[in-house]
Amino acid sequence: MAAIYSGIHQKLNSHLTPWPDKLKLARFAWVSSQCLLPNKEQFLFDWVARALSGYYSKKVEVPQEVVEGLWTFLNEILHSKKLCNVLSTGKTINIHPAVPQMINERILESKSGTLSVNLYTILSCCEGILAFPVLAVTYTAKYELLVELVVKTSDLACFQLQQQESTEPLSVKVFEVLLLVLSTYLTVQRQQGNPRRVFVQVTEHILQPLCLLRHLITCRTWTEKDDTRIRQQISKELRSKVDLILQSALFYHEYLQYYKEELLPSQQGSGRKKGSTGKTFLCPVATILSKLAHGHDANNESFFYGVQSSSLALLFKFALEAFCKGGENKLVCFHLMTKFLTALDFTEDLNIKETFNEANWSFALLALEDILNSCLAGDIYNVAADKIHDGVVQLNFYRKVAQLLFSNAQTGIPAWYRCLKILLDLNHQILQPDLDELVSSVWVDADNMELQVKKAREMLICAVLQTYAKLRQLPRLFEELLVVICRPAVDELRQELLPEALQKCLGQCLLDNPPSQNLEICRLILEKMQNDLPYMQEGRRESALKMFSLSVLMHAVVFSFKTLDDSTPLPIVRQTQSLMEVMLKFVRGLLQRLEGVLITDNLWVEKIQEASLLLTHTWHEADTLFQIHCSKYTSPDGPTGDVSPISDTVQKVLALRQSGGQVTSPLNKFLQKLLALHRMKRHSLISPSLTLDMDTQDVLRETAQVVVNCQELSVNLYTDQTWDRQFCSVNSDTYPVAFWFLVTTNLPLIAPHLTQEVTSRIADTILNSILQGHSGSSMEETDLSFLLISKQLLSSTVLCELPNLYSAVVTSVTDRFFGLPNASDVQSFCPSFFKSCTEIGAASESKEGRIDEISSSFNRLKAIAQEIMDCAKTGASIPISKTQVDTLLQVVRLTSVLNPCAISPEDYLGLFLGLFFMTLCVQRNENGALSVPVNLLKELFGLMDSLLLGKNSHTILKVVHGSTLLEAAMTSLFSRFDKDLFRSVDSSSWFSFLQSVQAFIHSITHVILERKSSVRINLDKFTTFMIDRALAVGTSSVYSGDCAEALYSFQLHLATFSTLCNEIISVLGKSPQFDEFLTQLLGKIISVMGPATQTALMGKVDSGLGQSFSIDVGTVMIKSELATVFHQTQDTGDGDHQHKLSNMTLYDSFGQQILEEIYPTPQPMEVLISSLHYLSAFYLAAEKTRVSDLDSLHFKILQSVYKLLSCAWLSVSEVKELEVPLSNLLNQMMGSSSEEQLQSLFLMIRGGLVASQIDEGFHKDVFATVTVIKLLASCSLSETSSEKFWRVVPHIMSSLVFVVRASGQVSSLTSLLTVPVVETLITLLRQGETHISDPHHVVLVLGALEFVPLENQCMEDYYSAFHTIHEALYAIILYYPKVMLKASPVFLNCFYRLVASIIREGRQKVEDEKGKDSEKLLKCAMLVERMYTHIGTTAESFTVLSSFIVAQYVTELQKVTLRPEIKAHLTEGIYCILDQCVEQDIKFLNRTLQMGVKEVFSELYKNYTHYHKSQRQGEEKYTV
Repeated sequence: MAAIYSGIHQKLNSHLTPWPDKLKLARFAWVSSQCLLPNKEQFLFDWVARALSGYYSKKVEVPQEVVEGLWTFLNEILHSKKLCNVLSTGKTINIHPAVPQMINERILESKSGTLSVNLYTILSCCEGILAFPVLAVTYTAKYELLVELVVKTSDLACFQLQQQESTEPLSVKVFEVLLLVLSTYLTVQRQQGNPRRVFVQVTEHILQPLCLLRHLITCRTWTEKDDTRIRQQISKELRSKVDLILQSALFYHEYLQYYKEELLPSQQGSGRKKGSTGKTFLCPVATILSKLAHGHDANNESFFYGVQSSSLALLFKFALEAFCKGGENKLVCFHLMTKFLTALDFTEDLNIKETFNEANWSFALLALEDILNSCLAGDIYNVAADKIHDGVVQLNFYRKVAQLLFSNAQTGIPAWYRCLKILLDLNHQILQPDLDELVSSVWVDADNMELQVKKAREMLICAVLQTYAKLRQLPRLFEELLVVICRPAVDELRQELLPEALQKCLGQCLLDNPPSQNLEICRLILEKMQNDLPYMQEGRRESALKMFSLSVLMHAVVFSFKTLDDSTPLPIVRQTQSLMEVMLKFVRGLLQRLEGVLITDNLWVEKIQEASLLLTHTWHEADTLFQIHCSKYTSPDGPTGDVSPISDTVQKVLALRQSGGQVTSPLNKFLQKLLALHRMKRHSLISPSLTLDMDTQDVLRETAQVVVNCQELSVNLYTDQTWDRQFCSVNSDTYPVAFWFLVTTNLPLIAPHLTQEVTSRIADTILNSILQGHSGSSMEETDLSFLLISKQLLSSTVLCELPNLYSAVVTSVTDRFFGLPNASDVQSFCPSFFKSCTEIGAASESKEGRIDEISSSFNRLKAIAQEIMDCAKTGASIPISKTQVDTLLQVVRLTSVLNPCAISPEDYLGLFLGLFFMTLCVQRNENGALSVPVNLLKELFGLMDSLLLGKNSHTILKVVHGSTLLEAAMTSLFSRFDKDLFRSVDSSSWFSFLQSVQAFIHSITHVILERKSSVRINLDKFTTFMIDRALAVGTSSVYSGDCAEALYSFQLHLATFSTLCNEIISVLGKSPQFDEFLTQLLGKIISVMGPATQTALMGKVDSGLGQSFSIDVGTVMIKSELATVFHQTQDTGDGDHQHKLSNMTLYDSFGQQILEEIYPTPQPMEVLISSLHYLSAFYLAAEKTRVSDLDSLHFKILQSVYKLLSCAWLSVSEVKELEVPLSNLLNQMMGSSSEEQLQSLFLMIRGGLVASQIDEGFHKDVFATVTVIKLLASCSLSETSSEKFWRVVPHIMSSLVFVVRASGQVSSLTSLLTVPVVETLITLLRQGETHISDPHHVVLVLGALEFVPLENQCMEDYYSAFHTIHEALYAIILYYPKVMLKASPVFLNCFYRLVASIIREGRQKVEDEKGKDSEKLLKCAMLVERMYTHIGTTAESFTVLSSFIVAQYVTELQKVTLRPEIKAHLTEGIYCILDQCVEQDIKFLNRTLQMGVKEVFSELYKNYTHYHKSQRQGEEKYTV
């Protein structure tokens, strides 16, 4: 055969062989093992290279399809397994030098659109060459060739990224190859021995394309069409590679001298002398800047300016990282920064050049922000060093930057504000000379209110306030602020002076500010207002607007600083008193000016009124607080005990409302109400409520009417308008919300003085606003809406403490129930509702001869109840429309918020009867047909059930008998079946409704039993009623047809019987006579339920809910029969007699059916839970009846449970849901298990705990065994069984550890198996505290924790693994402290994994974490803090290792920047360890830690000493 193929060599090189045949021969030669060619691989590589080279050099004519085939053939060779095997043997294969050049040329052609072959093939060939170091030599050996490849592939990727509007997605192959090329180049660059060559190549060829590539990747708007690999992984890796290439090439540490020679003025001369080093390297900065600015397309000047600006910021960051480590070379970096800033098209003096395009300001400011941020982070500006050594060169430059920003204010760009903030952070003196300009353009006269601009502006103003507060120069800042406010300006166009964010910041600053400075600020504001007062008489509009701005500022300042108290120094009290006197005089002067004012300018009058009222409110609130808290303060308005002088100014304000409608603006009305509230507060403080005279009560009632104006309540207030709680934003749109907020927040003060009519109006407003209101879609978190206020009020405890108002709310709800249907229907069914208490008349003497002392309103409710019960028993129904059903659902859901315990008995009865009355409703459809609104009925019965849990539930039985109520409810429901009104109800809605009916019956029956209200009569009457009804209906044809309604009726009977049985069983055993009565009832029910249960259990039910219901009925039936038989045997005294159940055959057949069907196919969760409950009851019945095959049943149940747990369709979370019923079942089975039964269980466990099953793919079998062990450990076993079980637990624990080791190697099994196994080990440790004596087994568990994977997990799996490891460690600390101390290194190693893991996962990232992920990480951090606390407080022997724990922590902390919320918890935890460290430990750490880690530790220990240690010592001082 070898002879046949010997001519291939000649044919491939022959000119006579056609090219298609040559290609076929080459392919055959490559794949055939029988084709013998000397050095075949090298020959074929060379042949392809010569063929392609000849074609592209136009020396040989090759058909186009053959060219394509040649590239494909080359690609196949490069990616073949055969080539990989050849190279792995160490054989050397050389790629022809022409191949990489051809690849580079083809990539260039692809960008221009002239490529004649498939680009994917070309890139794949390039990838194949670079993938093998032996082949990659053809690139790496020629540095310039590799540089060319980097440029070409970068250009190609940039070309694709720039096609943002294209419908074609990005090519993954292009970016994968680019990443490989950059990785290869980076390796070669690091190996270069000549750094100058690298610098030249990078600046000449690579700098521009890589900067463009990084800019495009960073700024791209990623869409769904972009491949997730590019978006999430490749793009990040590309940015990282670009950064490494540029930083290592341009800012190599050996280049520092050249940068110094170019940048530092003192070394310019010496730099010029070193001509031998080369001209290029004498000015690296100029070279970089010239290359960045050179060669850009003039048509895209703005785009390339953005690239240049972002690149400058990036390069400056690289320079800082390279040259400014350890605080060195700060001046070099500063001068480099000046060069980079001027490269943004600015002059040396930082003025804009004539060529600067105004459209580029956003790019320029973003770059300026990044550069200044780098300066701040790199700490290159030391104020003292700059002043002493450098002649304030840096300060002068930053001043120029500030002047550039102010001279070219870009108030519509957020970065402009951020740049100013950074300058402020660098040194406040930079902005000090332009403080007035700053306050004007940023604060007072700012006009751009876009959200991002607003946030940036507020952050800058807050930073200014905080800076001047720290410098104790707030008065100086306010001087400038007042000057700017009082300048001539168009005040109508000025925005709100103090939005919420600024007001909070100002408040915090003033709170920490010295009181004397706060008073000085107030004095400055007051002086400005006094200076403006003469001009107000002239009616100047701008003066009035400025006065209002100053009054807002005064209010914010006064309400922000600390109040006076008895500890305040006397000079401060006197200064405050003097200020209050001047302010009161000014306020009174303002109010006098308002009396009889004749100026016709409405705006002037409005603003002066608003300023006057706001100052009056401010003064009175402050004055009252000072009087309350400071005994040394004397009010200028008179003594505390005198009411009339205090109310002098308030009275004047309130009198304005009587003077011909002068109070017109919404803010005026709002402030007037605030002053009225102040008046009420002062009266309440002066006179206790119990001793108020009639005049004072009249005053309070009158004032309350001012606050709660009924006319304002009657206006349509239910809009989606929001209010931000600021005075300045109160206008005609926001006033309703502000007014409602004022009323609701002061209800405890005003509610006792309101009339019943007003109280009812408020209650109606609460309900109407919730039913009709809307939430604004763009609401801020702190904004208020009418709907939000009403919802919060209705669910608050404040409303419960106002009985009159709460009663009005409940009454309003009840009236809505009765008022929703047509009045004629309500009149015909319940006429007593429309009658008053007097019309119904007084209560008559009862049948027992005693006088009924129930009130007339109670008699009215009794009459209403009787009429409703009569209607229900006759099967009457009230038709309502679909709209009315929806409205009724809203009212019901609103009512569910009410607290039943806070409702008065009469209101409670009315509400309950209203709900019951609504159960008579049926829905009338558009075609006139009637149907049951099942969702509404479900809500109604559910709400009645919740009401019956309240303390007033017994009052229902005072107006209607329990049996009557139950009969009426059931009769009403059954009558709807008789009318075929349930025909359109689907199965899921029906069973949801059925559960609410069962809950209602349970609650009523519970009330009857608990209150002992004619128990025998009520239960017997209702049971007889249900039995008669069931016998009349029959059960034979329930499952025979397709009629769902008959099935529903049958299920309603069964549900009622089941609920009755459960209630009866729950009260058995209280007294023999009562038990006898109850067992008789059970016997009656069982006699009816027997055939019905058999029908239910053996019937075919499609839905899971139907199956679950039938199984639950069977379970109740078993329990009922067992209870009856047990009571009968107790009466006869024959406890050892074998019990017999009449339906045992049925139970057995259905139990066997469950055992067969529970695991083969997926079952709904409710069916599984019901089945397990049934098996528990059935096994108990089998034990009691002493069936002959109990051992066989025991084994079948265990086998079925095991198979169920090992089912692939059952998830881990679903198994957790089944743990409670499974535990009950195992408790029942193992409580009195025989030795044979226990032995069979042990054999099952031994067979399932085989680690090799995991490798074979049977991890679910292992999981089933683990779950059984976990449940068994918590079972109540007999003493003998328990002893045997805990005797084998050590062997079980050893097997579990092997399982953890095996499953931990498979990352996908973390939550499926590894975590459940560790949870089982934790359960064994906790339950076996008194049984596990050998510490070796506890140490085994510690060793197993090392194998629980924490890396490369999704957040759900990560949290479950993290939490499980923590719980295992905590269990060992809690139950085995001695073992923990002996094995402390292993214990700490496990805990260290958690610490390192949370630090790694909790680092700050570019992308924001999702909400749920962030919450889970925060929980993990809290767990670590908890463990640190336990280690620090419970284990004294850990003191020796405390320093090592701290060292591990700071070592990990030094690697990343933690998110603040994560770091806060970890820091608090490590503080507990530092508490255990003695001075010697601290010295040891300072001596042994590495430099970077030592800095982290020093900062940590400094904060610990300052915050934690001093606080702890203070607490210990008062600890006994």
